[in-house]
Amino acid sequence: MINFFKKLDKEIKTHKNIIIMGHKNPDLDCIGSSLGIYKSIEKKAYIFKTKDKLNESMKKAFKALEEENINFIDKTNYKDHLENALLIITDLHRKSLIEYEEILQEIKDVVIIDHHIIGKDKIESKLEYIDRQASSATEIAVQYLKHKEKEIDSTIATIMLAGIEIDTNGYNMKTTEKTFKTAAYLMSMGADNILKQNILKISKEEYIKRTKQIEKSYLINNMMICKLHKKNYNPSYLATMSEDLLRFDKVEASFTIGKLANNKIGISARSLGNINVETIMSNLGGGGHLTDAACQIENATIKEAEKKLLQVIKEVKHESNIS
Repeated sequence: MINFFKKLDKEIKTHKNIIIMGHKNPDLDCIGSSLGIYKSIEKKAYIFKTKDKLNESMKKAFKALEEENINFIDKTNYKDHLENALLIITDLHRKSLIEYEEILQEIKDVVIIDHHIIGKDKIESKLEYIDRQASSATEIAVQYLKHKEKEIDSTIATIMLAGIEIDTNGYNMKTTEKTFKTAAYLMSMGADNILKQNILKISKEEYIKRTKQIEKSYLINNMMICKLHKKNYNPSYLATMSEDLLRFDKVEASFTIGKLANNKIGISARSLGNINVETIMSNLGGGGHLTDAACQIENATIKEAEKKLLQVIKEVKHESNIS
């Protein structure tokens, strides 16, 4: 890791403009890791900010950042910063998931920082660090902060801590000793638990809606499957539902199926570790992590996607240790 950081330092020094970008439908780990890298850079840098619909936690996070003087850019003005530019991509490595794919045609020097299992359509990069053992991209970004001996203020530390909490489902998945040390470091930087709780809170109406959807889910062996009907959903909502499903007794893995757009179905998968959901999602054209994965299926209905999922689960039953 230190060797990677030294190489990253050299790349940053030789470029005029540094642009940091995450994935589509960004979550708190995506923005948390972006902020950590941003604060580690000793020259002017920019974070690419989506103009698309954000979930409530992300809206609260960006609201909290309004007084932080962060250099945000978007697709309307990023071309002003392309001269001798370095693109640092965080929390992903797949071309199909990047926030704004067109930028890859305009910036040739790319750095990837990620924690997911390497999947299809990997972005070509000049330098990369992909640690599938890390709890989150934020965990890696904190190590870079330490390497640079940089301090961050309370608001940024709080958002980064929330990012780790989201990606580990409250320290129940992908959590190691390093994860807790990372969280402790962010607390030492002034992370505010009250602000973090406010960012992560949901409304009563949202809670009731999730409860009704969970009520309609079903258990097959030790896996919970939930189907969301009627409207289009943000992928982060599907992920949240799958995380909620893991809280129930006898559930080792969970899958939430929902429509993302017309003729496009998303499946979000989560596992406590005994079932490899990355293998299951890879067989459906997706990918991710042992305990955290997803896929998208084009030109399908909810029912068709469910049928495909059940068939793949059956095929990889032995490999995934599904009882």
